[in-house]
Amino acid sequence: MRRLRILSLNTLYNAAPRVRLRALADELAASDYDVVCLQELWIPQNFQLFRSLTKDSYPHVAHGLRLPVVAGGLLTMSRIPIVGHRYEMVAQKRAWRRETLLRKGVLIARLAVDGQFLTVANTHLSANMHADWSRAAPFTKVQQRELATLAASLRRIDSGEPVVAVGDFNVPRDSWLFEGFLAASGLRDVFDGDAATTFRPVPGWDGAALDQVVVSPGLAAAAEVVLRDKVRTADGRDRYLSDHFGVAATIG
Repeated sequence: MRRLRILSLNTLYNAAPRVRLRALADELAASDYDVVCLQELWIPQNFQLFRSLTKDSYPHVAHGLRLPVVAGGLLTMSRIPIVGHRYEMVAQKRAWRRETLLRKGVLIARLAVDGQFLTVANTHLSANMHADWSRAAPFTKVQQRELATLAASLRRIDSGEPVVAVGDFNVPRDSWLFEGFLAASGLRDVFDGDAATTFRPVPGWDGAALDQVVVSPGLAAAAEVVLRDKVRTADGRDRYLSDHFGVAATIG
């Protein structure tokens, strides 16, 4: 398989999203990314705006249902043909949970690359608002169940074709939760446990490596953290594109 570049970014749904999305569209048009996996594009109007800005540079797309909000806030865009996709929910179905209303899950897309196939999974799991990932913390049980559901979804991709899974897992890369996911899914952490933050540090919290790149064993891959710096937006201000950094994978 030829060399591919894949980007994952949590876009941050609030704080001047349309201004930032326009700037992101410009960044992507000039980039070398073949596939872009985005999270937190829940609002249909913002989703539609972004697609209107990126349809020429990324003509192939995958997403779930778009109403009343875009399923999981997930969008996968590609310069390579997408030959099939499906959306699977991983959040528990409890009416009071925000993640249930947002239908948080995994967007699985199959791409045709020069006569070969590659599956790219884009996900965004529930956030631990207390940033407490200890075994005794009550919310880690929710995250453990979601990670188990995600691992099961990825294991069902049993065609023997390579798999790349990216996104905002909302668990640190050096946590017992992520280690359990790797064991259950059979996938490999391309960052190899590097715990440098992918969430922009804020007062009182230094962030954590919440955004992940995992691949099938044996698939040649390298990963890096990108989109760290401010960009000039159309309103003349210098802004960060998101509260997350991007993570990029080079495959092959």
